[in-house]
Amino acid sequence: MSYKIAAIGDLDTVVGFGLAGVAQTHVHRNADETVAKLTEIFSDPEIGLVLITHRVSEELKKEIRKLMSEKRHTLLVLRIPDKTGFTPKEDELKEIIKRTVGADIVLNKERS
Repeated sequence: MSYKIAAIGDLDTVVGFGLAGVAQTHVHRNADETVAKLTEIFSDPEIGLVLITHRVSEELKKEIRKLMSEKRHTLLVLRIPDKTGFTPKEDELKEIIKRTVGADIVLNKERS
């Protein structure tokens, strides 16, 4: 089974993902609308990946955790930087891979 992708965030981020072919997109304007959209996305068994900007995920942290605990199918939620370049203190994708694979990924720069 192939899963669809959903993207939630600021207008520029969402439009970019929409143009790239992401199935469902939502521009975050207020918390109530976004939580309603997240509820819809989390209940859709065809959605396998939710890309959400860091700023939106920080604002809706409690609601997202609640929805994650209630989900009924496999779903990966990945926080991504928005157009302002917000970056987390740790690489979340690296941590997800580390938990899944059970090993740390180390990249070394080549010496000239």
